Amino acid sequence: MAISLNIYSLVVVPLFYAIGVVFALVAISQERSSQGAVAWSVALVAMPFISVPLFVVFGGWRFSGYVKRFRKQLAKTPINSDLLPKTQRLTRTELGAMQVIEKLARFPFTRGNDVDLLIDAEESYAALFQAIDRAKRSILMQFYIINDDEVGRQFARHLISAAKRGVDVRLLYDEIGCNRTPEAYFAKLRNAGILVSPFGSATRMGKRFQINFRNHRKIAVFDARTGFTGGLNIGDEYLGTSKMRRTWRDTHLRFTGPSVKAAQFSFLEDWHWATGQQLELDWSIPTIQDDAKTALFLATGPADKGDTFKLFVVQAINAAQESIWIATPYFVPDEEVITALHLAAMRGVEVRLLVPETSDHWIVGLAVHAWIDRALTNGAKVHRYQPGFMHQKVMLIDDRFSSVGSGNMDNRSFCLNFEASLLVLDEEFGRKTKAMLERDFERSEPMPNGYLAGRPLLFRLLVNLARLASPLL
Repeated sequence: MAISLNIYSLVVVPLFYAIGVVFALVAISQERSSQGAVAWSVALVAMPFISVPLFVVFGGWRFSGYVKRFRKQLAKTPINSDLLPKTQRLTRTELGAMQVIEKLARFPFTRGNDVDLLIDAEESYAALFQAIDRAKRSILMQFYIINDDEVGRQFARHLISAAKRGVDVRLLYDEIGCNRTPEAYFAKLRNAGILVSPFGSATRMGKRFQINFRNHRKIAVFDARTGFTGGLNIGDEYLGTSKMRRTWRDTHLRFTGPSVKAAQFSFLEDWHWATGQQLELDWSIPTIQDDAKTALFLATGPADKGDTFKLFVVQAINAAQESIWIATPYFVPDEEVITALHLAAMRGVEVRLLVPETSDHWIVGLAVHAWIDRALTNGAKVHRYQPGFMHQKVMLIDDRFSSVGSGNMDNRSFCLNFEASLLVLDEEFGRKTKAMLERDFERSEPMPNGYLAGRPLLFRLLVNLARLASPLL
């Protein structure tokens, strides 16, 4: 017994601390954010027995290799934005600060788009299933989560029916998001002639040790003419009919026009990464009425040279002159975003945040309290949605610029996840988005400034500990 204790104290403990120091140096040199580097390095040096195994699974030393491999593969393929036809672009006067967002997106804002708000799952699934049933030539579809439940099986039946009538159907899913979905579910789709593939972030890099990069996009393209994106996955919980049976608030979009081609291009890149296949797709753009909406499809992810989604959020906040309304289920931003919101409030911009009353991840829920307190202190108004879990990811700037997509206000969406959003620069659509959010605010409770100071000491301690972990969430 004494010998075992001596081996433990003389060998195992020093070894873990030594590995912790080495991994801390790796984190400092390779983490995508300074906050993440600090969080990892402190944890690795102070608590190596806990942090070293976590770093093996989640650490940046694995991410850098993944990012390089992803970029290298895309560089080898002839896929590029020249596939897209030339469309009528906006002038610099019309765009203003939006020119920066064009550079981030690699595609321009274009006229000639039509966009419909789809509020909650019932309306979204009805529109999505109808589009599947009407498709004549092709269906390109990807989701983060596809559950083998009533909604998931209904989704499968529509896809199988489309494949039987000769439609070319391709489905991409994320292995981590679908970790509870049995392989038999996807095998049934394959047996019906549907081309199904996991995205490959886990299987390509070692399934047990590469689980932090995830394809969180929700994209559907039908006959190269109609696109969908937003916050909904495929599952009973979005209808409030799962075992938890809580109301779920979410927002999705249906759109047509030139922006569909950018959504198709995003799927093309992801499909090529997952399968190595280069698809022959329709890139022609149908004629749409002149008064249709101006829009841009923004696909972001860890393979970008910068933190594109975060840069977009900061630029949109900085461009605001009158108001910034943000609805997000996970408000765990970083210093750049919280500072941009603070500066906006200081220059007289109305900043309103809508978050859920309760989170579906306890540690994230604790961290949210810290960032909400910061936002309130900086002059923002924060409302907590009451009827159920609010999962929508919506931003409205100056009642004119709207963003609806899959990206959350957290480090995961900023740095780790592949995300997709549709940005709409249109006053009429802005009014519809505002009316939708106003109804949500009416069902929410405002939070008073300084509310965190009145909570118990232990709760505040847990909140601040969770805030320190924010870059890792």
